[in-house]
Amino acid sequence: MTRLTSLLLGLLANVALAGDIDLSPRSWPAGELERYENLFGAEKPLAESRTGIVVSTTAAAAARAGLEALNQGGSAVDAVLTHALAEITLVASCCVSHAGFMDLMVFEAATGEVHHLNGGWNTVLGEDDPLSIPVDGVPSGRGSLVPGFMAGVEAAHERFGRLPFAALFGPAIYFAEEGFEVLPMLGGMIGMRRDVLSRRPDTQAVFTKDDGSWYAAGDHFAQPKLAHTLRQVAEQGARYMYTGPWGRKLVEAVRSEGGKMTLEDLERYEPTWHAALASTFRGYDVHATAQPNLGGVNMIEALNLVEQADLGRLGHYTESPEALFRLTRIARTMDIMGTSLTHHVTPAALFERHAPGVATSPEERTSKAAAKRLWQAMQTDGWGDLNVAAYEWQPDASSGNHSDAVVAVDAEGNAAALLHTINTALWGTTGIFVDGVAIADSAKYQQTKIARAGPGKRLPIETNPVLISRNGKPVLVSSSIGMGVHEQTYQAIVNILEYGLDPKAAAESPQVLRPMSGGLDFTLSAAMENAAAQTVAAGAFDGELLQQVRAMGQPMQEIPGETAGGWRGYWVGIHVDPETGIRRGAVSPYFDGWALGQDN
Repeated sequence: MTRLTSLLLGLLANVALAGDIDLSPRSWPAGELERYENLFGAEKPLAESRTGIVVSTTAAAAARAGLEALNQGGSAVDAVLTHALAEITLVASCCVSHAGFMDLMVFEAATGEVHHLNGGWNTVLGEDDPLSIPVDGVPSGRGSLVPGFMAGVEAAHERFGRLPFAALFGPAIYFAEEGFEVLPMLGGMIGMRRDVLSRRPDTQAVFTKDDGSWYAAGDHFAQPKLAHTLRQVAEQGARYMYTGPWGRKLVEAVRSEGGKMTLEDLERYEPTWHAALASTFRGYDVHATAQPNLGGVNMIEALNLVEQADLGRLGHYTESPEALFRLTRIARTMDIMGTSLTHHVTPAALFERHAPGVATSPEERTSKAAAKRLWQAMQTDGWGDLNVAAYEWQPDASSGNHSDAVVAVDAEGNAAALLHTINTALWGTTGIFVDGVAIADSAKYQQTKIARAGPGKRLPIETNPVLISRNGKPVLVSSSIGMGVHEQTYQAIVNILEYGLDPKAAAESPQVLRPMSGGLDFTLSAAMENAAAQTVAAGAFDGELLQQVRAMGQPMQEIPGETAGGWRGYWVGIHVDPETGIRRGAVSPYFDGWALGQDN
């Protein structure tokens, strides 16, 4: 039997098996879909289970699909992949895409090992002048990078999936074919982005009805072209998008807008498996994303600094000014060390001027000794100067980065933490759709990073799904999205492991936001004036507490709640009690994500 014949027979068997496993709402109890269709504004639960549990930031109905994967014998990886595929469909690819990227952490219960799958962007081989890529807001095919999401889905399933590959696509195809009601948030986003969605006829056709009017809140919205694409991938595998008809259409569309992508870029793409970056925190084993991803470096450095700060001894940071002062200093350090890597001035240059002797390379930053030296430097008068100096360069054009996070633990104790994203503004600026799939243009604000990476290379990303274990068993499964992804992640971990809060209390605890360097107008002069200030939502912290922190030398900037959303982190997490094994999960109180346990 030839290899090709064997592969075809395997695919046919996979499709046949999938026919016996239906994860879509057709298999759910009566009324179940309606229960999860619109949970915006609803009180988020603290889900509890002795077996399987799924928690997501977005699309409660997709979380229910992930739970169905567990109910029908799937693994934690099956659950997060099923959710991700369905969630993209349910949000009409506005903030995530089947041609985006993914970052996945997997805890393997049988071995106690933790694995990191990097399904990030590849840079385009033919892009020889990345600094001239048009900035965000200017349509251009040069803004598109080589996607990793679907290749990552296939690679994760091949290694850790238990259900047939095609079965994972069932809910996504169902929602694309059968459609769903456009909720007010999605309807508002369609209206807000009509200038982008009307640029290309194929894209406008996705969002307009037969009479030419635009879909709006209350309308029934189906995506037949997307359903066709997903069916082809379910039957043929990810190669349909990388070496097949869809890939050829992608290259044609991108090049029609001035892009340099070729079929070679798609054919050579491979997601990569890595041993997780390892450290410890308070006797727990911390497993974070490996390089070239920098989110894991940032997270381990922050937790090492928390140990140096000894926050638990000071009381909770919502009550203790000293704890809030130290928590804020750590948050700002993460922003300086991580964000400056994407701009024209490196951390090494900044620290050489203002805090010589501090480790700045990713390899050095994760050590306990480096954290001790960094903590000592943070106590000096020069640290405030460093906060200002971090904004002395003109940064790359920035863009809103939209994502989804989902975590799961199955009955056997396998765990998965997934982050996937379109990594650009809603539907981007160029507005390319290929057979129902949104094409991101996130190169339009990462020109410097692309130049540093080089042509045809994996682009470093700063996402940070984290797995924490003890004695070979998972204890905390975490992922986060939003501009304040790092700040929110380490605060949630601290709230659970340092202060003993449950995941719901941790998710809802007030947070320091990503520093808002330019205040509300983003000019360079405002950046300089406000660079040392830490941003928090108005009313999140007691006013007297903030005054005490200011008196300690840390400026605090309160911003309106509606503005704070753009600088906040949105977290999902599952805590597994080391003594009882009970899993408890929760999500930040925003959007329509949900937490679901098999015993609920």
